[in-house]
Amino acid sequence: MNDLAENFLTAKNILIGLNATSKKDAINKMSQKLEENGIVTDSKKFSADVMERESLTTTGIGNNIAIPHGKSSSVKEASFIFAKNQTPLEWNSLDGSPVDIIFLMAVRSDDVGKDHLKMLAKLSGKLMDDDFVATIKKENDPQKLVEIFSKD
Repeated sequence: MNDLAENFLTAKNILIGLNATSKKDAINKMSQKLEENGIVTDSKKFSADVMERESLTTTGIGNNIAIPHGKSSSVKEASFIFAKNQTPLEWNSLDGSPVDIIFLMAVRSDDVGKDHLKMLAKLSGKLMDDDFVATIKKENDPQKLVEIFSKD
């Protein structure tokens, strides 16, 4: 098992059918879920930190996928939450495509890059695989998604 799912993603951090109406709404709702799950202590603070990061450069990487992330003092442990939104959202993506697949990464502000970069590297590698992307776009069972993310 690779450490992307093992260390950073659980079924409770997978949101299928997210009903967000904007980028900010998606980040707020996903941050609230991270707070419910004990990953962040203050979803509003974490959300604001993510939106500040979003203002610097887009995290819409193309192919209807975004990887917003934020370093925040409200993060207890490095983690990420995966969501599929019901409708595509405007995200200023590199390829102009709207986003409905969102990976929100939560990183502790005292993390000196290792967890954040490890997560991003693993995730980016997987997202370059067209078969992987097609599979996660089709699958809606959180447990099966964790298994898909666990495969090397």
